[in-house]
Amino acid sequence: MLERVFDALRDAKSDDAIDADDESWRSYFDDDALSHFWNPTPEELADWTRRWEATPVEKRFTDPTLETPWDFQSMIDAFHNGEYNLLRVIRTSEKTGALRFEALAYPYGGTGCMHALVECFGGIVTGENDT
Repeated sequence: MLERVFDALRDAKSDDAIDADDESWRSYFDDDALSHFWNPTPEELADWTRRWEATPVEKRFTDPTLETPWDFQSMIDAFHNGEYNLLRVIRTSEKTGALRFEALAYPYGGTGCMHALVECFGGIVTGENDT
């Protein structure tokens, strides 16, 4: 499934056609993969927003109690906005693989969305070479 969604993201990105609001992206993910994303209830979101606003601005981005997993739409949007070309996912051994991309700028947007994609399908990111 990871390879299938990666290829779809790569193809859409190369055509500048990734739309994070397009619900069809969800069809590439099973329920288990989708469960890895933050999908708060209205009450949970209101509580998080209250805590965010009560936290001093200089601490908001470093307070671990305010950290949330990626939400699905933000992950798709990050692939759209990243300044990189997606190349391929390859298997390097029976239990390991690599996600290849080519940065086009610096900063290019980071690899957080790539980590989220790998991890939602049960993968563990063990290293990163983004130079």
